[in-house]
Amino acid sequence: MKTVASFRSKSATQAAPARDDATFEFASETKAPEAPAAGPVLIKVRKHTMLTLAVLGVLAVAGAVTAALTLRLPVATTGSLVIESDPQGAEVVINDVVRGMTPLTLTLDAGNQAVVVRRGTNVKRLNVDVASGVAKSYHVTWAEPAVAAVPVAATGNLSVVSDPPGSTVIVDGSPRGQTPLTIRDLTAGRHEVLVRSASTTYQRSVQVDAGGTASLVVGGAPAAAASWGWISLQTPFPVQVLEAGRVVGTSEIDRIMLSPGGHQLEFVNDQYGFQQSQRVAVLAGRGGAVSLTIPRMAMNINALPWAEVYIDGARVGDTPLANVMLPIGDHQIVFRHPQLGEKRQVARLTQREPLRVSVDMRK
Repeated sequence: MKTVASFRSKSATQAAPARDDATFEFASETKAPEAPAAGPVLIKVRKHTMLTLAVLGVLAVAGAVTAALTLRLPVATTGSLVIESDPQGAEVVINDVVRGMTPLTLTLDAGNQAVVVRRGTNVKRLNVDVASGVAKSYHVTWAEPAVAAVPVAATGNLSVVSDPPGSTVIVDGSPRGQTPLTIRDLTAGRHEVLVRSASTTYQRSVQVDAGGTASLVVGGAPAAAASWGWISLQTPFPVQVLEAGRVVGTSEIDRIMLSPGGHQLEFVNDQYGFQQSQRVAVLAGRGGAVSLTIPRMAMNINALPWAEVYIDGARVGDTPLANVMLPIGDHQIVFRHPQLGEKRQVARLTQREPLRVSVDMRK
């Protein structure tokens, strides 16, 4: 017969024996781990890990922005400007720098530009705002200058000649000089004139018309007004009229008073080397026009590099020009070049010798 030992179970409430070993105080070593409760899984992330992720996100956004700016198409910072003129060949200056001659097309930085278009004495100033990527065009023309109304003259002139010369002239009680004399800017109307020499005094009442020149000639025995006649001259320059070496008048006065009969007269201008003699017949109480022959002289004209030439408003041709025959006197010469603009010059042609005129259009 087998003997089976019986085992008594321990009470569930029996306390565990106390132990002196401190290592037995850790639950993980004394009992199995408890199973987690059912439900959502929570992951704990440390603080420094979250900061690292935030920095990486900012860097990614910055990189994307930089890439977008790099790949973006460049914005235009210039515009174009077209300048034309009538006539062509005007100089164009932008911000004090010469840029060429019209017609002209330029690419300029965006912004305000100070533009000057110049042709000869004609100048046009433009304040142009150049916009990015925009083309602007300007056409410059120079209008003909308006003809100013000529005011009605309120004064006239008085020419006084005496025989012999050197007589004192007194007008309205005021001494004005000695003969031969031209008094300018006298008030239009009637004036009392005294011409006094060492032996004789002449008194005349003279009508001076506005814009005209009255002439008074005294000398010899007094004579009736009807016994005098006169001549008049039309010349391109002033001419003195002499008889027997004494001045009897000038071409600047309307009437040169002379006694009736024949007169051998000399017409002189020293500046132009002009001297011409002519015999004229004067009728009592009547006047006559005297026509003078103005000699022609040669003028030689040149320009560098070349130019189109106008003389006194008429086109003559392109330089060089040789032996251009013109009447003596002052002449207005205009030189024109399609790229170098226009230059003007006054040339004085005399009877003494041919004249040479030249100009450098590049200066």
